[in-house]
Amino acid sequence: MNRKDFLRWLGIGGAGLAAGTGIAGITSGKKEDPLCRTGSSVPGQISSTPNPSIRLPGSIGGNSYGSMVHPPMFVDAAFLSRMELNATIPQAPPGSKFRSEVNIIEMPLTVAHNTVVDAWTFDGVVPGKVIRARLGQEMELLFRNHSNHPHSVHFHGTHDPGQDGWEPIAPGAERIYKITAGPIGFHPYHCHVPPLASHMSKGLYGGFIVDPAGGRPPALEFMLILAGWDLNETGRNDIYAWNGIAGYYDRFPIKVPVGKKVRLYIANMTEHDPVASFHLHSQTFDVYRTGTKLVPDEHTDVITLGQTERAIVEFTLTKRGRYMFHPHQTHMADRGAMGWIVAV
Repeated sequence: MNRKDFLRWLGIGGAGLAAGTGIAGITSGKKEDPLCRTGSSVPGQISSTPNPSIRLPGSIGGNSYGSMVHPPMFVDAAFLSRMELNATIPQAPPGSKFRSEVNIIEMPLTVAHNTVVDAWTFDGVVPGKVIRARLGQEMELLFRNHSNHPHSVHFHGTHDPGQDGWEPIAPGAERIYKITAGPIGFHPYHCHVPPLASHMSKGLYGGFIVDPAGGRPPALEFMLILAGWDLNETGRNDIYAWNGIAGYYDRFPIKVPVGKKVRLYIANMTEHDPVASFHLHSQTFDVYRTGTKLVPDEHTDVITLGQTERAIVEFTLTKRGRYMFHPHQTHMADRGAMGWIVAV
């Protein structure tokens, strides 16, 4: 990514955002409850008399049919690709072994229009980069903690318990984890330092794909990780996002050619919400729960996922058009997690 994108992602390079202030653009300078509007004295209660100066975080006014929370004004259709969060997922590296690294960086990120959070990140992005391996491939992961808090990295899947990643790594310290990739499927990785909900909800999560030895059939592949942002650290999510930025896929749909197989790696990494779902309009799909089998578990148009659960879904769009997707928890869709797949 270029310097301009990087500064804007940090919340210090565009749209008048004030980095590190929670929600930028509220003129009082106070940390107001983001869900409270003029006319309501109860925090979290939305008044029937909206005030145009205080809206849901990320709001820019009315909308037609989509999320009520909008992405930052400076992003474009290629922004997440440049951040390596929305590009076609890279293939596993060659050879029987490979080395990777992750760095803990605590910094402000712009996650919606006029909305900046003090995020905790793997390598400066939320979610962290996609890590991919083949079944049985040996991964050596260098973990560096560049922050002021203890952190770690824990991978779901099967591995030596001595490499499990629950032990805190002190600020300024580093550790090498050695993991043999398995089983096949889509597995999250995340910080596992208490309080776990705080570390994950601030952005410390990512996706780990393990391919079968012969790979999966060719397809257009995308990762969609759902999570929430607790803007005032109240133990309640205020906005929701696929791949870190609320409302992004409402404004910038995922575009795929008609007749091409699409494979989505979907994970629910929300904290403070016990369950979430993924629903695709006008199309059904094959579901591979966790991706640990090569034959579908079911064929449907909605899947329900508990916290850290994941699935691989596959479908082919045979007609041009806009296909909406969202959690069927309506408040999540309204507050940033509604998007589109466009067949062209």
